[in-house]
Amino acid sequence: MGLNGLSFKQRSELLFARLLRLLPIDVASAIGGWLGRRSARKAIRLKRKWVARLHHNFERLEGLTDPQAREARIIEHIDHIGRVYAEYPVLHKIAAERLTVTGSEFLANVDGPIICVSAHTGHWELMAEVMRRHGIMGAVLYDPIPDKARLQQALKIRKYFCPEDTGNRHIPASPTAARELLGWLKSGRGLLLYIDEEKDGLVWSPALGRELPFQGNRVMAAKLAVKHNAPLIPIHIQRKTGANYEAIIESPIVPKANSDRASATADVAEQLNSTLERWLEEDYSHWYWLAQLNLDKPFSKREAN
Repeated sequence: MGLNGLSFKQRSELLFARLLRLLPIDVASAIGGWLGRRSARKAIRLKRKWVARLHHNFERLEGLTDPQAREARIIEHIDHIGRVYAEYPVLHKIAAERLTVTGSEFLANVDGPIICVSAHTGHWELMAEVMRRHGIMGAVLYDPIPDKARLQQALKIRKYFCPEDTGNRHIPASPTAARELLGWLKSGRGLLLYIDEEKDGLVWSPALGRELPFQGNRVMAAKLAVKHNAPLIPIHIQRKTGANYEAIIESPIVPKANSDRASATADVAEQLNSTLERWLEEDYSHWYWLAQLNLDKPFSKREAN
């Protein structure tokens, strides 16, 4: 994928990314943070709709009643998002020099198919490096975002960490994606699913006090794990300070004993929701979907069924 079909803004963004690639990690990350803070302050002055959502979300999720305190958190959130984008060109260096992993014992001696679940926290693209370090080959489900420039950067780094010619597969979300994921699982390889997906203008999990449809990646992960008796391993990425990250691998999620398949699936899906909510509570400002989250918008009957 080259520059053909891209807007001037998107071409400029890709050229800027090439310049960032030449910089030290901390400089590239700091530039992204500065751009993010500047963008956030401008959006606050202009009273953008997404700023209003963030005010509401920080009040509901963190109990912040002081508007100035919420503005500070909004700026922190967009600082993080700016750093995420600016770190893409140097993510291969971050993976080699700035990523620590805890809980590797939960991925040791895995024999057969495995399902890893994660979320868009920290720099989630480092999940591919976690899988690479532990020798897990498999399929990664991703949402083909409409911004072609950013999608190009994301796919480039994913295929750098987990190239398809070594047995991996990057599957765009589609009506046939579930069938392809199932095929990979049956072949004895692994899957990586992000369970905090955004679709149709709604963030589908976690619940955060909402009533969720029994659908989406979270439920797909639960169904596949229960039906095929595959280990379901939660892993998430935390930003520590600056461009330093930690991947935290947790013990497998297992259903309650003596459950039928339907009950076991529901139990695992609920455990995944609780796990995801716990991750976000570590720092909501490090969650990518926070500005898209509308806690007051109900799911339609079509989405709920």
